[in-house]
Amino acid sequence: MVKAVLTPEILAPYLQIESEQSIRPAEDFTKQVMDYYVLGEDKTGYKMPWPILDEKFRLRTGECSILAGVNSSGKSLALGQVALNCMAQGAKVLSVSLEMSPRSQLIRLWRQTSLKPRPDINDGLELQNWTKDKLYFFDKEGSINMPTLEAGIRYSIDHYQTDMILVDSLMTISGIKNDDYSAQKDVVCRLCDLARDLEVHIILVAHARKSFSVTDKIDRFSIRGAGELTDRVDNVILLQRYYNDDPLEADCYVAISKARHWDMAECEIDLWMDRASMNLLMADQVAKSNLPSYGGREESSKTEAPF
Repeated sequence: MVKAVLTPEILAPYLQIESEQSIRPAEDFTKQVMDYYVLGEDKTGYKMPWPILDEKFRLRTGECSILAGVNSSGKSLALGQVALNCMAQGAKVLSVSLEMSPRSQLIRLWRQTSLKPRPDINDGLELQNWTKDKLYFFDKEGSINMPTLEAGIRYSIDHYQTDMILVDSLMTISGIKNDDYSAQKDVVCRLCDLARDLEVHIILVAHARKSFSVTDKIDRFSIRGAGELTDRVDNVILLQRYYNDDPLEADCYVAISKARHWDMAECEIDLWMDRASMNLLMADQVAKSNLPSYGGREESSKTEAPF
């Protein structure tokens, strides 16, 4: 595939696109509500990597989620696992990671799909074939301004039909300072509007505030920045490590802290790190590869270095 070099001239048509506004009668939306109840659209969306959530919570198009945790909690690790799981269900993913290069992301993805601490070239080539037309990277590190980010997202949807957008992270969007709450709110509001208008799902990585101890429990009010951030998004997903030395105890937990369009989805799930593949698993899960030749499962190893 020929790579797209996103020059200012190419991005220009995508910079000034506004959604159409209108006032419509309630009856215009009756079919959509019927589809929701009759056709089971209440259970649509991409499943998370942890089966216990299948009927409780999914990543739906038209919604925006925040994935948050303190530094080194495993946010980027979990994000890669979510991306692989969504691609296995048919998603086309755009990764906008300004903190990790495509090379670094793929180093981790090779491991998460091969289930090996040191994948070989065949593992990598199979992942390459499997992700063809499924996975795209916005190849830029450092920071990016919101208009360019928005144009890049629109371009990827228009040319590659991406429907899962991963933005890692909020603080790498240029022009935003730690105490500039108004700018943070504007960015999150814009991403939420884009998810809704373009019918994609956007996951934005955010950081939790530092506390007196890394073991202090976080909640959605711990997310660094404007309080309105969690008010505006549809879902808030939290990830936190336990920092214990007992190999039988969970390494971390993932929490669905907010799920606006799901009934009673809020919950916490203990997860263990599979040391070989760097996948986060529930107690009764085993590491599973999405690659066709692996066809399935290998037992969790729980050795080697963690996050």
